[in-house]
Amino acid sequence: MIFQLFAMLIWASSLIAGKFSYSSFDPALMVQLRLAIAAVFCLPIFFKKYRKIPPHLIKNVWLSALFCFPVVFMLQFLGLSLTSASSAVTMLGTEPLIIVLIGWLFFKQGLKLLDVILGLVAFLGVALVMLGSEEGGDISLLGCLLVILGGIVFAFGFYISKQVMSEVKPVVFTNIMIVLGTLMCIPFTLLLTQSWQVNLNLEGVGGLLYLSIGCTWLAYILWNKGLKDTPANISSILLALEPVFGVILAIVLLDEKLEFITAVGVILVIGATLASVLLPVWWKKRKQARINLPEV
Repeated sequence: MIFQLFAMLIWASSLIAGKFSYSSFDPALMVQLRLAIAAVFCLPIFFKKYRKIPPHLIKNVWLSALFCFPVVFMLQFLGLSLTSASSAVTMLGTEPLIIVLIGWLFFKQGLKLLDVILGLVAFLGVALVMLGSEEGGDISLLGCLLVILGGIVFAFGFYISKQVMSEVKPVVFTNIMIVLGTLMCIPFTLLLTQSWQVNLNLEGVGGLLYLSIGCTWLAYILWNKGLKDTPANISSILLALEPVFGVILAIVLLDEKLEFITAVGVILVIGATLASVLLPVWWKKRKQARINLPEV
């Protein structure tokens, strides 16, 4: 579990690192450089394993790489450039519930009443965060919407990736996706980069390297390494904690302030996310305890 905990903490800090990187790089250019640097570490596995992918999975591999990396990263980090890190992290907190909703709408997954209720609570929280943008500060409605749209795209990539990982090892698949994602990111970079000027400084370069090596490459390696020995429910809980630590880091490292209505929205989103993971675990344990009760 310790490996996945470190991975979660790294991912929780990714948007904060993104804010630092903007002092040197345009957001779209930063995404391209982030992927390119990470791809260097993935090339040995890519060249060794790509040709061994079953032909019937090739299309889904490319689609997964497109959705999960260039499209999601561009939406998230362009959104981040417009809004505060704490609000962007809060929008990321809706991803578990978005995945459930997309699974029900497009991939024939079941939908429970609890999912519907928590989804409504989460999106009420999102509405409050966006309403908080009207009170001033550095929260942007468009920025929040772009991050949420990134979560929707990620949900599609998630279900497509699951089909691939039933036949391809997660570590191999991740390395291949990063390389393919780097290549497919180039047209987006050419189209969306507004400034090609690079202002090198320690803060910006450090943020880029942290995103490339830490968040894009190392965190996935740590997560997959811990996946073997960590129960699925614990992994889900750790992921649900990501926005909690993300908001805390944004407040501590970036000195961001939350208006009251925004803080209420953040609490609703994070609370709904945690409940979506913890309540099923609690209910399952309670049900199991009843089954194991000794007969009188």
